[in-house]
Amino acid sequence: MELKAKRGIARVCASPDDLRQVLDDSAPLDAVLDLLRSAPGDLASLIGVLDALHSALQQAGDQLGLYGVAARGVPSGLGPGRRTDVIFHCPQGRCARSERPGPGVTERPRCTLFDEDLRWIAWTAS
Repeated sequence: MELKAKRGIARVCASPDDLRQVLDDSAPLDAVLDLLRSAPGDLASLIGVLDALHSALQQAGDQLGLYGVAARGVPSGLGPGRRTDVIFHCPQGRCARSERPGPGVTERPRCTLFDEDLRWIAWTAS
């Protein structure tokens, strides 16, 4: 349950404006944002409002909702792994957000919920 909540929070953190554009009524998103800012570590309380946002997104036409995951990466057997020098992640571990910087990216991504730079870790693909 904790990972599900952190994945939902990561999506809210990464793209609140995109979510707001999908929604017919932004109240479910606002409820999540308000609770995240007032009690960021209380995952148990967040589950209900995250689930409500997930349902609202699906009703507004986003089939994946808040928790859906699109397939990413390279399928097995298509070549060797590659080195990724940096992966940015949530600075306080509040969510499961992580980002790989693209070519030419010079600015560190920011947490839109708490206005903090994401932290980086070095990572090597196998």
